[in-house]
Amino acid sequence: MCTKIPLLKNTLFTLISFSFFLIGCNNSGLDYTIETDVNPNKISPLTAMLHIKTDKPCSISVKVLGDIPVEQSSEVFDTDAKISVLGLYPNKLNKVEVTLDYEGGQQVDIIEIQTQQVPVFFPEIKVDKLDKEHMEPGMHALDIHFANFGKFRSAPIIFDDQGNIRWYLDLSFHGAMVGPFQKIKNGNILVAGRRTIYEFDMMGKQIDKTLISNNYGIHHDVLELPNEDLLLCVGTRDAYIEKDGKTILSDSDFMIHLDRKKSKVVKKWDLAKHLDVSRDDLNFFRGGDWLHMNALEFDPRDSTIIVSGRNQGLLKVSWNDQLKWIMSPKQNWGKSGRKGKGYETKPYLLTAVNNEGTPYSKDIQTGHKSADDFDFPWGPHAPSLLPNGNIIVFDNGPFRNYNNVNNYSRAVEYEVNEADKTFKQVWQYGKNRGVELFSTIVSDVDYLPKTKNILMTSGFVSPKDNHRAKVVEVSTKDNTEVFEATIFFKSTNKGSKPGWGQTDILYRSERMELKN
Repeated sequence: MCTKIPLLKNTLFTLISFSFFLIGCNNSGLDYTIETDVNPNKISPLTAMLHIKTDKPCSISVKVLGDIPVEQSSEVFDTDAKISVLGLYPNKLNKVEVTLDYEGGQQVDIIEIQTQQVPVFFPEIKVDKLDKEHMEPGMHALDIHFANFGKFRSAPIIFDDQGNIRWYLDLSFHGAMVGPFQKIKNGNILVAGRRTIYEFDMMGKQIDKTLISNNYGIHHDVLELPNEDLLLCVGTRDAYIEKDGKTILSDSDFMIHLDRKKSKVVKKWDLAKHLDVSRDDLNFFRGGDWLHMNALEFDPRDSTIIVSGRNQGLLKVSWNDQLKWIMSPKQNWGKSGRKGKGYETKPYLLTAVNNEGTPYSKDIQTGHKSADDFDFPWGPHAPSLLPNGNIIVFDNGPFRNYNNVNNYSRAVEYEVNEADKTFKQVWQYGKNRGVELFSTIVSDVDYLPKTKNILMTSGFVSPKDNHRAKVVEVSTKDNTEVFEATIFFKSTNKGSKPGWGQTDILYRSERMELKN
């Protein structure tokens, strides 16, 4: 007869963590024990670690049973092994199938793992459309941050095709916002606070922790370079600009290259060197936040960096710190530099052309009007390079055409001709859906390599009325939606202007396999 022996209890949020032994039956042909430790690293409540001992070398696979099973396996034959269990359902006595393969036989057993409900402030998730045949494989990862009285508590979430949360990481120990949540090349998770960079495995085990100089403050984006070093958006303590006859502290306008192995900053770029810091056409924040850099993309073809600045547009700089181009409406661009005494920026502005290569009219170039087949990215986020070399970006659309009338967000693809400083719009999605996908801040767009679909994330929709986010996967062949989900936030701050840390936000989302 098999027995379960409780060992210990711990708490996290409202989750009870526990361990137990399962002792294999003697008539199975295999003697074995299974020790189960739920949430072993105390920050990943829907995971467990199985410690399996056998009298014969075995390979092991485990499967969380349910409508959407999640499986992990180990091909290594051993008599003493640990294997991860990911994808447990919350608030449920989960049944987990354990398969032990050994020379001459196989033993299959079912163990039970109890979980409790997710935190009460987690969102409700509704899957609106599901065309599995045409979707990119994987589950749905949310880089989500919850309102916490003027700060944020970060807890990235992964949900399945039925809208069930199957994994999350409790990062509240950091005491402030941590992100963006992303998988790096080695399969681990990377997130960053203002001066701390964390690396975890999917079980929540801390693999690495890097501290940077107090002179820098990380914000918005951390990009892994091909050599596994990092490129970071940062602000500095001692950077000033001259504006309207005043000297003011600036923010969010430097990039740094961090050597991860040495935890050392080896290069720094000052974006004010290349742009007009006095240009305020789209700066609705404080004066020192003239750029509001929010994303980076590295182009390995020529070692250049595409930078997204919410208040200025997109720009491209070389590794040796030379400006290549600026993608922004041609209005009010003057001299570069922190004191406005650098070079003229106008020659670096890209000219918008149609499919025949003909430039659009002046009022379109300056952004006062949009064409049916072209518009600039307004308040952009998350640019990335496509396999064909084009750029895809989330066009948030706040104050489009310098008014508050044309309110829509979209995913948009541009082709840049660097030789003649022109660019054209190749593809877009979202414009026809209007305010339904309109997100004035945050948000994301990703290319999905297996299907060539695009994943669009509107992370901050209608904060004063039914506050939510939308995640849409669309086929670029015919602009049909193959997946769509609505994330209904709990902290909505209805009736007042949303403030930092007072309203839930979805910064980005990813399609992600749930495996360690």
